[in-house]
Amino acid sequence: MSTPLIENFVIEDDLSGQGHRAIEVTLTLSDSTSRWCYFITPEALQACGDWIDGTKTSFHCGSPHMIVVAETLTEAMINKALRSIEGCGELLNCTLPLGVTDAPNQST
Repeated sequence: MSTPLIENFVIEDDLSGQGHRAIEVTLTLSDSTSRWCYFITPEALQACGDWIDGTKTSFHCGSPHMIVVAETLTEAMINKALRSIEGCGELLNCTLPLGVTDAPNQST
């Protein structure tokens, strides 16, 4: 059985905030399931996350659904990244399933 393909995706956040926070994306797959991930730039990684005690340094861990893109996020760039992930067979590993509840509330 093959992995379902992306039918469409919705960028849930205003891309103008990408320099200081994550951009959430919801996907609908060809099997009608919904999945969730978020995109973040290196600039935003420095501006958010959990703080290491006694420092001004943030860190991020345990987020397999975080996709880091080292370029300005646009709808076209998000589409290319998702298609690349899909083409590598990693789409289900890089996104979280959405069920009865909405996407998890991220503190990014």
